[in-house]
Amino acid sequence: MNRNKLWLITVSLVLLLASGAEAQKSKSQKPAKKPAVQKTKTTQKPAAPAGKKTAEEKTPPADATEDEKKVRDMVAFLEYMLNTLGNSATSNRDKDVLITESFSKVFRDAKVQVEDDLDEERDVITNKDVVAYLKDVDFFFKDVKFEFTIESIKRGTMAGAPAEASAKAGGKHFYKVSLRRNLSGTTSEGKPVNNTMPRYIEVNFDPDNQDLKIVSIYTNEFDQREALTSWWKELSYEWQAIFRRKLNLTDSVTFSDIQDITAIEELDLSDNKYIQNIEPLAQLPALQLLNLSHTGITDLTPIRNLTELVELNVAHTPVKDLAPLKYSSKLVRLNISHTQVNDITVVEKMPGLQNLEVSATPLYDLTPLAGLTGLLNLNLSLTPLYDLSPLANLTQLMELNVSGTAVRDLNTLKGFANLAVLNIDSTRIENFSALASLQNLKELHANQTLIADLQPLQKLTHLEKIYCDQTPITRTRADAFMATNPRVLVVYDSKDLKLWWDSLAPEWQNILSKTANIGLMPTKEELARVTNLDSVNFNGNRSIQSLEPLRRLLKLRVLLAGKTSVKELSPLHEHREIRHLDISDTEVSDLSVARQFTRLKVLQADRSKIESIEPLYGVSTLEKLYADQTVVHDITARELLEKNPRCLIVHKTVHLNRWWNSLSPDWKEVFRAQMGSDTTTTRENLHRLAEQEKLHFKDAPVNDLSALSEFVRLKELHFSGTAIHSIPPLENIRSLRSLHATSSPLQQIGAVGLLTELEDLDISNTPVDELKPLGALQQLRRFNCAGTQIKKLDPLERMENLESLDCSNTRVTNLDPVAHLPLKTLKCYNTKVSGKEVENFKKGNPECNVVYYR
Repeated sequence: MNRNKLWLITVSLVLLLASGAEAQKSKSQKPAKKPAVQKTKTTQKPAAPAGKKTAEEKTPPADATEDEKKVRDMVAFLEYMLNTLGNSATSNRDKDVLITESFSKVFRDAKVQVEDDLDEERDVITNKDVVAYLKDVDFFFKDVKFEFTIESIKRGTMAGAPAEASAKAGGKHFYKVSLRRNLSGTTSEGKPVNNTMPRYIEVNFDPDNQDLKIVSIYTNEFDQREALTSWWKELSYEWQAIFRRKLNLTDSVTFSDIQDITAIEELDLSDNKYIQNIEPLAQLPALQLLNLSHTGITDLTPIRNLTELVELNVAHTPVKDLAPLKYSSKLVRLNISHTQVNDITVVEKMPGLQNLEVSATPLYDLTPLAGLTGLLNLNLSLTPLYDLSPLANLTQLMELNVSGTAVRDLNTLKGFANLAVLNIDSTRIENFSALASLQNLKELHANQTLIADLQPLQKLTHLEKIYCDQTPITRTRADAFMATNPRVLVVYDSKDLKLWWDSLAPEWQNILSKTANIGLMPTKEELARVTNLDSVNFNGNRSIQSLEPLRRLLKLRVLLAGKTSVKELSPLHEHREIRHLDISDTEVSDLSVARQFTRLKVLQADRSKIESIEPLYGVSTLEKLYADQTVVHDITARELLEKNPRCLIVHKTVHLNRWWNSLSPDWKEVFRAQMGSDTTTTRENLHRLAEQEKLHFKDAPVNDLSALSEFVRLKELHFSGTAIHSIPPLENIRSLRSLHATSSPLQQIGAVGLLTELEDLDISNTPVDELKPLGALQQLRRFNCAGTQIKKLDPLERMENLESLDCSNTRVTNLDPVAHLPLKTLKCYNTKVSGKEVENFKKGNPECNVVYYR
């Protein structure tokens, strides 16, 4: 068909219609000589019965000839349009233009009703929208010719048009064309056809819009009530039952009910084994969602005119041909999986298609997909597909399934930035390198492939799941990937996991299923979720005797196994992620495995049988150890604290409670000042106090240091303005490195000589008069005895590490005992030392800063 010729004819007709409308407009402006006798007629959509029309005017106005000529031109164009559609030489593109655009030049709108005259074997009168009628001309015939012989054209006025309007604007006139229609040609099945019948065409003139348009074409006057009622009665029992169930109709069906049935928008007929054809659906023009899956339907022809369809599912049916869908341009979702369809050319006419499923079809040619750039979901699994290049333009895809195909590489997908789900199960894919740039990829199915490396997926920040069962991916590689990408679940080795699960005792299956929130018959994804659990709590379950089932749970961070019958931790030997372990009230005695817990923060072992905490010495991350009523005591606690000063060791709650209760109110006040904002006497707070390294207080009315008996590792003790008069020989303070006992009535310092680790000693402004007990303090670096009663420095002469000495305001007379020491600072003002001696000291110790005056 020559496209230019079609265009010229269409333009000519438009000009002709325009000139006719202008003529009508001119006539309507002439004053009427006398009111015309009104003829009543009602033209509805569909056309009203003949009995309701007005009597035609026997004597038309003088200018009616011009209108009649225009109507004849209209009929001629309709004949030409039908013949163009029926001509096999006309291109599909030209036919589409006629059906979707050109028809509107002569028809009022797309809902104009045309009585079907294309099927000479049809017994029931059927009306359809004009667009559907035009499509059927193209669909039913290979070659066909229409010939219209006009017998008469009569003019009338539509019912309800007021006389005044008729006079001023020419009224709302209609023209009824009576003609003989001959149809001859060949059907799409090759059957010859040749028949003649009367036809009527009604044309309305609307003065408001100044145009003439066809409003109906028929052979028999249309009665909607009769037509729909007849349609309903002729339905099979099963079809009536389907519609009754759909609208929940229990009583006899009324005409209103039938109208509601024909207005149905959604219909699910899946798994219906009783329906053999879908002819009744032709009367449901508003249908948008239709599910015919798992039925015996073979022919989609009856729904060829359901142009409102948005979703169609014919999966698992004997359907072979999609040609009836050529005008289903509004389809968004189409499922033809498990059918015999091998040609999807028709999808080229579905520009809005977003979801297409063609799984398990004998489909070789995917080129029709090239133009579906809006496609979001595509399932090509189990097809003969081997090359993804025809999909190159489908860059908006969010889900793609090519599982069970012969695809070997994924290079075509490099630019698919929106792809979120990709299924390549059971393909020949060997690597993921082409996926490295797919930043929106969330889920990847690669079971039964040759994939051996997950590294190309490392930077995919939205990735959540990888399925790689029966691939070269090992447990080590999968775990390493999940360790680096903790948000990603890698499902692998499902068969082995299933065997492991089946071997578990019922109590363990219950524990793990509740923890993972899965059933007792888990899927492989759920099993993978079990192995990725980061916490398990079975506290108080005495039926649990072994941790063996936890060997596979290498991502465990929290394990609460207190008050169980567990005796050993060896099944946790490879667990590197454990942060919190509770084995309190168990028979566990050996903590050797804990050496591997390099991220352990909390260990609860109260009332357990642990024999040693030495394995914890190297666990630098440990923050809390609970070991009440175990072998742990102050010495072992101190040893651990030396290795890990930040750790809190709760090991003597009973003793500390007793100690706290026996303290004087003054000492409690001192200690509360050390506890910060939380002064509650919880076992943690009391141990935190007892494990402090520093204790500073002043102006406190305390008179002895026995209250320090429970301190474990005190290294710095500073106090002033107290009533303390002696330093007691407490074993637990022998780790002191700094002692400041100033401005107090301190006299007895004999026990200070036992503090052999002291590096800093300050006894200034006390009544001390003798330094002899200090002779053993070989580590002392700083010593302040200013303002005391001492006279001699002789006990200091062996302190070879002393760097700072303050003996000001004392009765010291001689510096010889310290002249050979490596002093850097010496304060000896207000003493009995002579100036000459000071000068001699300076000469002997030129590096020392001497502060002297009298």
